[in-house]
Amino acid sequence: MKKSIKQNKTVNAGKTSVTVVPNYGSFVPLSLVLSLLLIGALAAATYARNSIYRTHVTLWAEVVKMAPHKRRAHENYGQALSSEGFYKEAYDQFKTVMALPDDGSVPLRDLYREIGVVDFRMGKFDDAIVAWQTGLRYAPNDPSLLNNLSIVYLQVGRFDEAAAAAQTALVGDPTMPQALNTMGQVYLMKKNYNKAVQYFLKAADREPDVPARYWNAALALEQAKQPAKAYEYASKYVEKETDPVARQRGYGYLEHLKQVLHR
Repeated sequence: MKKSIKQNKTVNAGKTSVTVVPNYGSFVPLSLVLSLLLIGALAAATYARNSIYRTHVTLWAEVVKMAPHKRRAHENYGQALSSEGFYKEAYDQFKTVMALPDDGSVPLRDLYREIGVVDFRMGKFDDAIVAWQTGLRYAPNDPSLLNNLSIVYLQVGRFDEAAAAAQTALVGDPTMPQALNTMGQVYLMKKNYNKAVQYFLKAADREPDVPARYWNAALALEQAKQPAKAYEYASKYVEKETDPVARQRGYGYLEHLKQVLHR
């Protein structure tokens, strides 16, 4: 099972709120692009999330108490802790899963996916690479693991390896929106804006209800000297985005694009 990291919820690898304001007059910096484009990109195992943290964290803590020898219970507890930023505690749960006898309930692919997500969220990018590469030993060519690996390669500036991993993910799932988004990010980093536009538009087409897809497309379209189309996609971003801070950023970007269009 897989999960997309949500904006303003947690740190994608992750779940991180976006606080950086774009520098509209220059090339989009790597830190900004990553903060925006990783949204909804990284895959983690999924569980039923409740809006009140204490509900799902406490729930799985109680399950672990009742079933201390169940690997699945510890994995779910680790996921809940990770989503709320308790990374060390989450890591401890995943270590417990590894120490318990394998009952077949937790595929090692999923376990290493989760460990890599925690490593990424803690800024331990080399460890995240090792974790996701290990996961691929148990599930070669798994698209979500490959896309996660591509994202962390981008984070550390290994653009060619990022491109290779994302392309391999798309071989396994040609319409995977997260991998399409990541390929757009790769080309944006390489300043091949027209290619970036192609992938971001495909990602937006596959996930029309994800606001970040339109934002990413708008950024690339502006860099590709298509401000009118950038304005169109920035408008869609504002229309779809529900977070007030993010919407305000979108309105600011629209004003910038208006100035560009009237030059």
